Amino acid sequence: MSRDFDYLLKKHGKDGSRAVFEDACTKAFSAKYKDAFPIKCDPGDEGIDIFIGDFKEPIEVYQCKCFFFEIGESQKKQINASFKKAIESTTYEMKKWCLCVPKSLTIDEMNWWSDWKKKKVNNHSIEIELLDSTKLLKLIKETDIHLEIFDEEELQKLNEILLLLEKKEERLKEIFSVPDEIDYDERIFTLKLKSANINENLDVYNKQFFNAEILTKEVQSKGIEEELKELKSLKSLIQDMWLTQYLMYEDEIDGNKLLGMVNMRIEDKNNDILKTVLSVGTIEKKGILHQLADECTVGWVKKYKERLKDFLEKNDKTRGEI
Repeated sequence: MSRDFDYLLKKHGKDGSRAVFEDACTKAFSAKYKDAFPIKCDPGDEGIDIFIGDFKEPIEVYQCKCFFFEIGESQKKQINASFKKAIESTTYEMKKWCLCVPKSLTIDEMNWWSDWKKKKVNNHSIEIELLDSTKLLKLIKETDIHLEIFDEEELQKLNEILLLLEKKEERLKEIFSVPDEIDYDERIFTLKLKSANINENLDVYNKQFFNAEILTKEVQSKGIEEELKELKSLKSLIQDMWLTQYLMYEDEIDGNKLLGMVNMRIEDKNNDILKTVLSVGTIEKKGILHQLADECTVGWVKKYKERLKDFLEKNDKTRGEI
């Protein structure tokens, strides 16, 4: 199963996904058109995110709006403001304006767009186009950018392992190492660990996460209702174990002790309440913890979401100073 733009929102959050979405569009257009370029906002971008052409002639302007959920009144105002800035620019002449959004429009949104587009085309005699999620995903996949943007190298590796398992009569309790081509450094679960000053044994936690991903992918691909329910129940039990320990935890800086306590509970209850019909060991169960962290439903210090936000802002500032 291939990923779409919702994956960016889940992985990077609302603010982070905006930059990743714009970067994905830039890379896709640059791969398809040799004369496609992004514009740095310094101090303004003159209404351009990406353009195709040469400023000595009329250009095509592409505006990337990271609207995941709706095109309401606020979003419409932003679209109008961007178009107005571009059409009134004295720096360049525009022959085409294109709106890029990571969603499919509803009937009401499409009706508004059609009316808006017709009015602007009639008033300014230029070409206007909408690139929604379907068209953008097609372009991104045509240029192979999706492998990088949606971390699909990881999916490909998981699928290879699943094919290997399908050739075996039984699911062996085999523990897989994380392939060299998979990098978890920017995954939310890793950033959660680092923000809680858990900096040792990250390779172990990566391995746990990777094997939990294999388990999840295997169960989902088989589609057996009993196993799907069992996995959901197991995930819920592990989250409850974390919550019990979390409610008693007071440290807002260091999460090593909390992680250790939850892992110990998983080991203690492995053959008790965590016993399951699935062929799964403690490594996969501990990996489910990091899957939950990747979904931002568990953390390792009090106020872990605020701690993660501060950690990311500090890192972004540090990178900017390098």
